[in-house]
Amino acid sequence: MNAVSPLRVPVRTLDAARYADTFAVFVARSHEYAAMLDRLVEIAATLTDQFACLDVGAGTGMVIRDWLAREGRRPGSYVAIEPIPAHAAALRETMAELKVDGEVLEESYNARYPLPGSFDLALFSHSLYWMADPVECVRHTFTALRPGGAVLAFLQGPFGVHPLFRLFDPLLERDLPSGPDHGLSSHELVVGLRAIGFDPHVTTDPTPFDLTGLFDKGAEQERDEFLSFCLQIEFSELSEPLKSDAVEYLRNACVHQDGQLLWYEPTAAVTVRAASDGDC
Repeated sequence: MNAVSPLRVPVRTLDAARYADTFAVFVARSHEYAAMLDRLVEIAATLTDQFACLDVGAGTGMVIRDWLAREGRRPGSYVAIEPIPAHAAALRETMAELKVDGEVLEESYNARYPLPGSFDLALFSHSLYWMADPVECVRHTFTALRPGGAVLAFLQGPFGVHPLFRLFDPLLERDLPSGPDHGLSSHELVVGLRAIGFDPHVTTDPTPFDLTGLFDKGAEQERDEFLSFCLQIEFSELSEPLKSDAVEYLRNACVHQDGQLLWYEPTAAVTVRAASDGDC
């Protein structure tokens, strides 16, 4: 039997402003930040005092705010790269409020980006999805590490958003390519890093989304915004039956536990480290 090409459904891809809008809805349902902060604190404890930090795709400053509150020590220098104007503006305000010494570069990052110095910690907090070649971006960033430094990348495991995006993206006729590739997970990154000679350390934490009430009558707008972020489209405009298919996929991927409706979305922390002085 000959394979049948799926009929692709026209839909608008999110622009930068809508990305920011839907991200706020998405992250409000996430339980991942406590686990991410644990990993950041663990890594920072192994670094020198007054360590230099490069934060690639730093977002609004939510991560660094909570990290500094937990850590008790702060980087001696902090350079953030954030291309979304609304996020960069919020990040500058956060840094000023927290009295963080550093700068925000409102630019996009890639594997040829001119690195602004050397660093003890380079952080990618769910930002590798935006990069055309995430493996090469990690390798490029690794060259800026000081002895004993680390590149730490947070990204989704191969569950949750990852299979949802991979199932439905081939059925979409986008007006523009998706900015972030939500088809990237820790699996693809680790395989790619191993292929070029790295030995990444991977820790995966169970960090479900609490979707309690998301499928209730009256919650359609929030549900559509949540799925807009997952698929990077204007989900409310998606035609039937594909729209209902995606909603039912998400609903059926959830489990009831302790009175909550949870969607399993593990967060992976992938780390590559530079050799310390004196290491062979």
